[in-house]
Amino acid sequence: MFQRFRTAFGTTLGLILLCATPVLANHVDTANVTVTCNAFSFSVAASELSPGTKYQISYTIETSPYSGAPITGTIPLTASSTTTFEATVWGSFPALIGTYNFTGTASLVGHNTVPILFSPTSISCGAPPPPPNSGKGIDTASFNGNRLLPGDSVWFNANFTVKNIPSTGGVITFTNSRIVDVETRALFTSSAPNAQITFSPTATCSSTTFSTMTNTWITTVPLKGDDEIFLTGVAIPVPSAGIPAGINVTWSGTFNTTGAPGMSIEWKWGAAVYSSIATDSNLLEVKAGHHTACRQSNGDHAATPEGVNNRNQPWKGFVISGATGGGDANWTGSWSGTETVTPTAVTDPGPGPKG
Repeated sequence: MFQRFRTAFGTTLGLILLCATPVLANHVDTANVTVTCNAFSFSVAASELSPGTKYQISYTIETSPYSGAPITGTIPLTASSTTTFEATVWGSFPALIGTYNFTGTASLVGHNTVPILFSPTSISCGAPPPPPNSGKGIDTASFNGNRLLPGDSVWFNANFTVKNIPSTGGVITFTNSRIVDVETRALFTSSAPNAQITFSPTATCSSTTFSTMTNTWITTVPLKGDDEIFLTGVAIPVPSAGIPAGINVTWSGTFNTTGAPGMSIEWKWGAAVYSSIATDSNLLEVKAGHHTACRQSNGDHAATPEGVNNRNQPWKGFVISGATGGGDANWTGSWSGTETVTPTAVTDPGPGPKG
């Protein structure tokens, strides 16, 4: 009789504990990879995150038959108030020759791991793919008549639109960024963040996140594009000597496309002054597209910092007149002239980015 009681009690207790098990928090929901013979795009979604908490998503991709060390990568992130996270990153690897299958996993480090779904699951590759296409972008604008004072920051930001996006999608990168005072040749910065923009056939809205590890804004955009797509941005504190009024400033960098010749890029930039702005770029919650930004259906321009500080005060409330902006609702500054860049094939692309 005691044995029957103990068994019944154990069963009841087990059911109680099972019902009391909390819903899994902090987890990767989906991980998908699109592969070609020399490149991949990795899309991941996570949810039930704790706002303000720093996380890291890691991934591993392997080939069968074995073709060298697995492709690995990480995506650092700080959870926003939405408690969800979505991102797409792109990478390349030595060209495959032959037929290969792919397997892999993605993890929210310290929480859960899911298998990666690949498209296609198998691929047959012949000759190496064509080299990347490259083009230099240079654009100059004048600051207005307000001297900039120490304690404030300049939010340099750039946006673009593009023509001739392939129906299968494409990737644009922007590197070697330099922002320079034309007259003195003094650098505002030689390390403005790189940019990686993926035009995805499956994306329904535009999103962006900042990778501190690679100093890169990683943006995903629907194939239809937008009239303003966030390119890159950086908040630079005004130096102790201040910045004179009316100076001319040039922003330059290198655009690259891979496997998508003929894409034509029109880009421009602005500079708005803020009396307070986040030092953690992900806390800015930058608007990724003028009309297509995910969960940001206002009329603000691309590159507007839509986030709030730790007192729930919008960063937009700290904009003041200066640089190319007039304050008030001019959160990105007025734009420079538009420059057109059409990357062309290069004969020696050098080593590609690693996954």
